Amino acid sequence: MEIVYLCPHCRGAINAKRNIILSARSSNKQVGLALLHEEIGNYTVALSPTLKVKTGEIVDFFCPVCHAELNTSKGDNLAKFLRVDDTGAESSVIISREYGERCTFTVDDRKKIKTYGESVKKYLDPEWFL
Repeated sequence: MEIVYLCPHCRGAINAKRNIILSARSSNKQVGLALLHEEIGNYTVALSPTLKVKTGEIVDFFCPVCHAELNTSKGDNLAKFLRVDDTGAESSVIISREYGERCTFTVDDRKKIKTYGESVKKYLDPEWFL
């Protein structure tokens, strides 16, 4: 089984060809697609031509399948989706919505948290977004 990323609302697959595909809206209301590398800790991003984002800008993320908002209701500037690994284990993936910020959390079903990126120190208590 390959790794699958899912929308937490509709459980539709949001990845293809090693990219997580999200619908995005910049703070100045430009819209387009954001392709994030599916390897946790790899911060390679590709944006569609209609989406111009500056470093430090906050981006809203949406499911490309059901269009539900992926921004978290708890915590500032974070978005959440699901990851199912090749063993079938499911975890939550929480990413920063601040363009250029390298910050990712994974949380498994036992609430074990793994952190990635040099900006995770900004979020000292990750329990608040569970």
